[in-house]
Formats: sequence, C-alpha cells, structure tokens
Amino acid sequence: MPISIRPAVGKDLELAAGLVQRSINDLRVRHGLEPSMPFRPPLFQAFCLSEDPSGLWVADDNGAMVGFGFSWVVADFWFLAQLFIEPGLQAGGVGQQLLLKTLQQAERANATNRALITFAYNSSSTGLYVRHGLYPREPLYRMSAPAQEVGRRLAGSSFDCRATESRPMNEQFGAIDEEVLGFRRDRHHAFLSRTNVRTFTIEKHGSAAGYAYVSPDGQIGPFAVAPRADVSQAIGATIAAALETGAQHLSIIVPGASEPLMARVTELGFRIMDPLVLMAAKPFGNWRNYVPRDPGYM
Repeated sequence: MPISIRPAVGKDLELAAGLVQRSINDLRVRHGLEPSMPFRPPLFQAFCLSEDPSGLWVADDNGAMVGFGFSWVVADFWFLAQLFIEPGLQAGGVGQQLLLKTLQQAERANATNRALITFAYNSSSTGLYVRHGLYPREPLYRMSAPAQEVGRRLAGSSFDCRATESRPMNEQFGAIDEEVLGFRRDRHHAFLSRTNVRTFTIEKHGSAAGYAYVSPDGQIGPFAVAPRADVSQAIGATIAAALETGAQHLSIIVPGASEPLMARVTELGFRIMDPLVLMAAKPFGNWRNYVPRDPGYM
C-alpha cells in the first residue's frame, strides 16, 4: 500500500514530536555530531493546528507515521516550520509530497514570500527547497556558552531589560516586528505569553527599543530591536536578564549578518554549535536586528 498524505489531527502531534527528535539526532550522527536534540512538547504545533490546520500534514504508511510537515502563515508571509521524515526513509519522495501539501497553504493565503530555516549541512533538504524556489539568504549560527563563564565576562549595558507580560505589549512588539521583519506577529506573541517563556521589554531611557524572550533552559529568542538601536548593548542587557533565570547554559541563534551581535556574544564566551541557513523565495527582514527563537518559530 503506498504512503498516503493526510491532514494532521491533535493526537498526531506527540508522535510527530518524537519523529522530529529522531530525525534531527539521526542527521547529527550522520554528520559526526552528538545526538543532542531533546524531546520538545509540540506546544507551538498545537497552537498552529488550532489557528489554521491547513499547514500540518502527516505521511502515513499503513497506519504508521513516517513523515510530518508543518507550516504557518502571518499576513502574506508563509513559513515552513518543520519537514521531517523517519530515519532511513528520506530518499523515497515523501518529503516532496509533504512539501507540496504545505505549500498549498501558501497558495491559499496568496503569500508573497515563503521561507524556512534548516541545517546548513543538510544538502538533500536544501536541494529540495532550492528546486521549489527557496534560496539560501542568511547564515545563522546556534551558539551556546556556560552561564557562569558568560556572567564572569559580562559588563554593564546602557539598555534596561524589564520583565513584562507580552499581551499588553503586543502593539509595541508588533510595531518593532513590522520595522525589522516587515510584518506583525501578534498571534505568536500571544502564544508565547501563555507559556513558561519569560518576556522582556528592552528599554533605553524609559522608551521601548525592542523585546526579548528567554526560555527556562536559557534559550534566548526571539529578540528584536528597532533599526536605530545599538544591538550590542541591547543583547548585553538581554543576556544579563537571561542569567537571572538561573539556567546553567545560555544559547542563541545569531545571524551572520549581525556583526555587532556576533562579536558581542563571541567575546562573552559563546561558541558555534550548529550552522543553520535561512532560505526564502525573496530577501526580507533586517537580520542585523533579529534573533530567531528556533527553526520552527523563527
């Protein structure tokens, strides 16, 4: 019986999260890296399924899940959050079928741009995306450092990073997104406000210049500051706030285009763990002033 592609339902999401974990760890091992991807509960996937189920698809082989595709849309921007196939089955054309299903969401939304973030060393995936008109645009680097080492090196900042609830700040956060990314993400900010991720407003002389989120495990992002702001000082204030969470390690995805950001985190002891790449149909965003949360959320 051939593999079928069907819409995802709520009960699929835990299984899909396990498949994603296995696929990423298998990819890392095949490239000589440690299988360090933990299991991540599918909270954002469940949120997007409730908002627009047309972006989530399952590849089914006689009742067994062998692939998962997940995309979301805001405004006229489409983003492929996840496309993973069970290890050992990647060369069977299932990824192509799933990608075509998720792209239907972009067509229905009349999306003017399409994008994704993937591992830079995964040449089979990047080749698939290039064939569908998504081209490498920005290098990204997942970087990590022991919190104790960062704290030892960190100096003061001219910015303040104030803990806040994101829901009341959606208007300001949305305005920053529009400046930096070219579109608002109000629903996504509302989602993060309902999780255990801490929300911060980055301020200079009492005026909001940006925002940042910090997960309990020390992951920084998304982080965005207005184009006029000093990115190096803003990330310094954010890292100081992240240290106060008590996480043992800090991590961040740094765009290669942001020289001030890369220089600052490097001098604080962060080191590259994974090379990633942003692929898109058209260039977008100011990647000197934005840090993604992860490859699925952006």
